[in-house]
Amino acid sequence: MKTIIKSIRNVVLPIITTTIMVAAINGCKKADQPKPTVPTTTTVTPQPQDETIKTISLIGLRVDSGFCYKIGYDLPEIGDSNTSPTVSKLRLFENGVELGPAHSNHNDIRNFGLGQFSHWGNSLYFSTSDNTNPLTNGRKYTYTMK
Repeated sequence: MKTIIKSIRNVVLPIITTTIMVAAINGCKKADQPKPTVPTTTTVTPQPQDETIKTISLIGLRVDSGFCYKIGYDLPEIGDSNTSPTVSKLRLFENGVELGPAHSNHNDIRNFGLGQFSHWGNSLYFSTSDNTNPLTNGRKYTYTMK
């Protein structure tokens, strides 16, 4: 009888405990994630030939929050503001593929990313097309002012 009890305690009990733990872990679900408000497909837009294409230096780039990166940039034109939320003419490209939409809400950039950006004042808030870190993903970021 003692041998049976020892077997239960040493073999069966760990199996039951492990099974319960695995079931508890598999039963956990992430909270429902909000759906992005922007299309997740990237369209290739040829860069215009008559506009000057300038490379963005990532020196001074910092994480704003979430998927959003911010850089203060000395651009020839001032960007959007509370009184003029769509005045910016900046077009942003990642390896030659246009990102967007422009004039995106900063919280949407932070929470969803996927290439959204905002030229706000003299700062550029942006996310990469796949939400990777622009400092380490090896891609080139350029812009034009239409």
